[in-house]
Amino acid sequence: MPDISEFCPGCGRPVGAPEALLAADSRDALLAVLAYLTVVPAILFLAVPALNRNRFVRFHCWQSIFFAAAAAVTGLVMKLLFGVFSILPAVGLLLAWLCVGVVFIGTAVLWVLLMVKAAQGQSYELPVIGSMAAQLSNKGIPR
Repeated sequence: MPDISEFCPGCGRPVGAPEALLAADSRDALLAVLAYLTVVPAILFLAVPALNRNRFVRFHCWQSIFFAAAAAVTGLVMKLLFGVFSILPAVGLLLAWLCVGVVFIGTAVLWVLLMVKAAQGQSYELPVIGSMAAQLSNKGIPR
């Protein structure tokens, strides 16, 4: 491969980029997608020793748990903001519903994006919770 190449002609990955966490097979990708459905499968996958050893599945389980917690906190904040905005005269109620709709659509799109990336066998790290999930997924697993 020439030194000026930015992408590998065989696989299309960037040359010189850090190696991303990828699924070993379609079973791992399916388990990662199932981890995002609700928090229950993610917790169960972390509890099962055979699945707990897989770094890819473990990363997506932790990220799913942190994403669900962040969505719950965001929901509580939006409930508080809805109450504050709805008491404003004139456009307060409209502004409250607009904020709720934007946050809901953003959360749903991000949730679907995480599931699609997991189905493709890729690990997409969210800015804050992704790094925490990566740290927890690396704990206790021999390299």
